[in-house]
Amino acid sequence: MDLDELQRQHDELEALAARFGQAIADDGNPQRLGTLRWQFARLLMAHLALEDRILYPNIQRQEHDLLRETARRLEIEMAPIAQTFSAYMSRWSDDRIEREWADFCYESRQILDAVLKRIKKEEGLLMPLLTEAGLIETPPIRRAG
Repeated sequence: MDLDELQRQHDELEALAARFGQAIADDGNPQRLGTLRWQFARLLMAHLALEDRILYPNIQRQEHDLLRETARRLEIEMAPIAQTFSAYMSRWSDDRIEREWADFCYESRQILDAVLKRIKKEEGLLMPLLTEAGLIETPPIRRAG
């Protein structure tokens, strides 16, 4: 199983989340970040679709019980995060962000934290099991940063 694209997306999501986090660090100083927010959203949605259509179905065809069970649990856990993110994107128009900047920053930090924790959990639980099952030789090497 080639996980290079999924890992690349994880790395890019983490980088975009860091930039987003910096932009919302000062909840008293509104920033224009529509482009950054939509870049993050597009990449996250593309990543989730790749996982849903390729990664998790492929894992469910494997004979490694713990890998299948872990993947299934992670897949189920992701649904509420994806739904929350979708609602967040719908709820926050550019005008509302400007009017309610502090609330937007707070909610954005919660969303970013959930996505980043999810990436770490997926990498920490799935990668070792994929290696153990012989589906990858070694876990993808994380870039520094």
